[in-house]
Amino acid sequence: MVPITDLLAGKKGLVVGVANAQSIAAGCARAFRGSGATLALTYQGETARRFVEPVAKAVDAAALLPLDVRDEAQMDAVFADLARRWGRLDCLLHSVAVCPKEDLQGRVVDCSRAGFGLAMGVSVQ
Repeated sequence: MVPITDLLAGKKGLVVGVANAQSIAAGCARAFRGSGATLALTYQGETARRFVEPVAKAVDAAALLPLDVRDEAQMDAVFADLARRWGRLDCLLHSVAVCPKEDLQGRVVDCSRAGFGLAMGVSVQ
């Protein structure tokens, strides 16, 4: 990948929430890499891995790691891996959105309390 700028040259970044090559997080990963960052990407579950892996290859990611942000052990494992690998983390993009499928039907105000709580807990806590 030819650098667009050197704004992030030498920086180490983690991109969480890539869903596929068209996702906002994938676009951000491309921009970060194009600005010189070395990246690690995560995927949520083996089903998602096949969609995230091409993005990781496209940005020459140093790591592609499993991560469900609701699983504290997986969170610890990702950050421990990056600490061993790089010794630091300069930037993190959190682009995860979770909501029960049934709460995505209709108006936002019709979302269940549990669905809203899950969405907020994952997306903004």
